[in-house]
Amino acid sequence: MNTISPYLAEFLGTMIMVTIGCGVIATVELRCSKGHGDNFFTIAFGWGFAVAFGVYASHHYSGGHLNPAVSIGLAAYGEFEWAKVPGYILAQVLGAMAGAFIVFLNYLPHWKATADRKIKLGVFATVPAIHNYFTNALSEIIGTFMLVFSALYVGVNFSPALEGSALTLNLNDVLKPLAFGFMVTVLVIGLGGQTGYALNPARDLGPRLMHTLLPIHGKGRSRWFYAWVPIAAPISGGIMGGSFFKLYYDGQFSIFQIISTVLVVAVLGFGLWANTHMYRSKSAEILPQVEDTAATAASAAATYVPTGQIPVVDKKHFWE
Repeated sequence: MNTISPYLAEFLGTMIMVTIGCGVIATVELRCSKGHGDNFFTIAFGWGFAVAFGVYASHHYSGGHLNPAVSIGLAAYGEFEWAKVPGYILAQVLGAMAGAFIVFLNYLPHWKATADRKIKLGVFATVPAIHNYFTNALSEIIGTFMLVFSALYVGVNFSPALEGSALTLNLNDVLKPLAFGFMVTVLVIGLGGQTGYALNPARDLGPRLMHTLLPIHGKGRSRWFYAWVPIAAPISGGIMGGSFFKLYYDGQFSIFQIISTVLVVAVLGFGLWANTHMYRSKSAEILPQVEDTAATAASAAATYVPTGQIPVVDKKHFWE
């Protein structure tokens, strides 16, 4: 079997994960898509299998982290080298950016067909249902704690192998990625209704960067004022999950248990401060904007009431 760099494996695995995961959101949310109007469960299962297939592609070479919070959490537990953490994080962010770019290309004609700017951003990055920095950060901390804690528990349970004269089946390689995928699915369904769940700084940061950089029709702002939540909260929750698993499973005290607790308190405290000192957007649960389509244009023309003034009609550019 060919051996590739673990950093390349993290890049490719994260790219696969984001391509499928953000692609599922685009299928459900963007206008004129065949899957437009489907529900939250489709997105949850789509992201779960996106994680599973990303881990399948990278697990043998890098451990299939695909997530800075997981890499940091495993390092806090003592299962991963701290020296490799920066390289893994860089590879994960770049992989997420590449995956977001693929989604942009795949749905190229649908950006103009969709008028709601928040929906377009939501394909790339998380947008909370109710924008409250404190509760949004708390939700991300809880979810990422459970993700890392459960991932470590899955790891210690999937260690045996079935060996035969003609077949060697490594349960670790076959079932662990699938278990990770179902874990993400149930976390999103059970707890992700508030923020849409990033659980992963790279998954939000990389695509949000691409939303800023790409020429998306009528995209609006990338809402960087909220971006600290899906970055800081999952990292603090991941460190807490890894460090407290060490206490739970190994019965060992670690300095990271104190560090993670202080970090979580600091993030939540900043969230409380931000609620009164930083800009907060309106809830995601708003009335949809009028879609800029031929059908709505025809409807507007049919109901037009003359006002005595000649209406100004914008001419389309030749490439539109």
